[in-house]
Amino acid sequence: MYINGVSDDVTFGALAVPSRRQLLQTLRSAAAPMDAAALAAATGLHPNTVRFHLDVLIRTGFVSESSDRQGRRGRPRTVYEPTTAGAHDTGYALLATVLVDHLDSTGGGDAARDAGRAWAQRLRPIRADRSGDMHDTAGTVAALFTELGFQPTVTTSGGDTRITLHACPFWSLAEDHPGIVCAVHLGLLQEIVELGSRSTIEARLTPFVRPRQCQADLVAAGA
Repeated sequence: MYINGVSDDVTFGALAVPSRRQLLQTLRSAAAPMDAAALAAATGLHPNTVRFHLDVLIRTGFVSESSDRQGRRGRPRTVYEPTTAGAHDTGYALLATVLVDHLDSTGGGDAARDAGRAWAQRLRPIRADRSGDMHDTAGTVAALFTELGFQPTVTTSGGDTRITLHACPFWSLAEDHPGIVCAVHLGLLQEIVELGSRSTIEARLTPFVRPRQCQADLVAAGA
């Protein structure tokens, strides 16, 4: 499948190249957006190699580009920044199980959604404060959920976007506690979308549309 000219396989494989992971990690560690020359100096990669990999990261939603004059005359420079802060697998499966059990036994669906929103605040860089359109927002969501292991594919219809999540890395927990795990994912999704679009886009999550498959829909706010 191709979305805006980009194959889903390209999105899944965008981080398979070590140089791309290195560039993305450099951007995530930087205090401000960086241009290609600065990235080349920081990574030791050839500037042409940097630009090639940046193009892939931009097309697959991991990086965004913008113009920055910095008070200078002449042509502004192009700078790059990550769309998300990255996902880190801590491997605390037992702790996750204990927390989910507790939330489920106390009827904590709302608390679970709040936890998802707090998770999004950690994953979304504070400096990413520009309002994105549907294309940019969907790209950010797809990139983030790719890193989390959901294997998303994106389709568009009119002005709306549907993101199908083909694999849930928390499936075993979700199977036993769907009201909690899915609420966490809903909060994560909604907060990422609201942060990226300044609440001009709404996110809806439909769990288990098929076995082990969920569906996220992004629509214009108020639609």
